[in-house]
Amino acid sequence: MSYEPTNPELIATAIGMALINRTLIEATDRTNHTDVTQTLVSVHEHAALAGGSLLLLAERLGCDAEVRQLVAEGQARIAGYQASAGLEGRA
Repeated sequence: MSYEPTNPELIATAIGMALINRTLIEATDRTNHTDVTQTLVSVHEHAALAGGSLLLLAERLGCDAEVRQLVAEGQARIAGYQASAGLEGRA
């Protein structure tokens, strides 16, 4: 029998990862390539854990399709912004 985390535990995990990432980033020596790399690796792992926790919670709440759609729309907006960044009015 495998352990299934409770909804509060999933939420706490996502919040905890966000708080840890802020602390890690603030403590990072941005002039040290190794320090920046290690921070990025940690933030990457924490983002995966937080995202997975929130998706599992969305599934439990029965709104995962809507959440996935909203995430896809947000990602598309970000991609569009990044694609047009630096164009300075040129198309």
